[in-house]
Amino acid sequence: MYFDNNWYGDRYILSKYCSTKDKPAFASIQHGHNSSKILLENTNGSKKKVGEPAGKRRFSKLIPWLTWNEKIASYSVNNGYANVIPIGSVFLYVQKILDLKINKDSKGTLVFPLLSHPEQRNDIDYLRLISYLKKNHPAPYTISVSQFEYERSKNHFDKNAEVKLITFGTRGDKDYLIKLYNCINNHAEIFCTYPGSPILYSLYLKKKISLSEDYFLEKISKEYFLELNASSKFILDDFKEYGINVENFNIDINKEKINDMLGTQHLKSPKEIKRLLGWDNIFKIIGSKILYQINNTKENFKHGKNHAESMRLGRKNSE
Repeated sequence: MYFDNNWYGDRYILSKYCSTKDKPAFASIQHGHNSSKILLENTNGSKKKVGEPAGKRRFSKLIPWLTWNEKIASYSVNNGYANVIPIGSVFLYVQKILDLKINKDSKGTLVFPLLSHPEQRNDIDYLRLISYLKKNHPAPYTISVSQFEYERSKNHFDKNAEVKLITFGTRGDKDYLIKLYNCINNHAEIFCTYPGSPILYSLYLKKKISLSEDYFLEKISKEYFLELNASSKFILDDFKEYGINVENFNIDINKEKINDMLGTQHLKSPKEIKRLLGWDNIFKIIGSKILYQINNTKENFKHGKNHAESMRLGRKNSE
């Protein structure tokens, strides 16, 4: 129903967990790190609104938002947005459906540079990035890039070399999160140029994590650089709200605190997930499909033919 419900395969993963067919859900699903805050402080001290308050969405009184943890749920309710229910991160359900164990024999370094996406293209300075990796982190190196970047750059890398590119697909790929889970699990170290969900998932899988002070981009304007610095601080401050030490991600306490952030204590049974997604109620199933079509029609009317499907799949020339 909502455009982002199946980004990164979230809804599909929950359908596999429930042993049912994937279909529009009568709920909104948190699909990655989501701060409860909405004010970002820029380097000049000014503040600007970032998105909407946690829990704010269309039909919020009727349709639940399924979020990671109690902190986000409580913040939403305290700000007047009810019907917010913590179920744990969908990443945790990947482990459930695949019955995966943490790989203790993993090797090499998995790299997460800034991804390009439909709203922002980021050109990676591969020469500088690879030079840094070889001096500071164990080989082989796997660099995670967007689908567009992979198609554009894959021929520049020797398939037998110690550096390779990988893509998990567009954000509409139903297997995205599954491929991401497996890739993190099979690497010993994780190197990120920007804070985000990969750091949290890597903490859960007990990987050694490094966060760079360099974005390793080919071209970056002063304005965009300052914007990235401000948003990075914004995200790291939210990590701190959960007791995560962002100065050293590899201390033991972080591997405990990440359970609170990902909401391991809020994991639901398949029966409960089906109920929360409206998959056990024929009226909600029909209602979800109707609202799905209404949203598509509205977006296509505003932005042009096939815009809604492009938004759901994340297929633009920079994704």
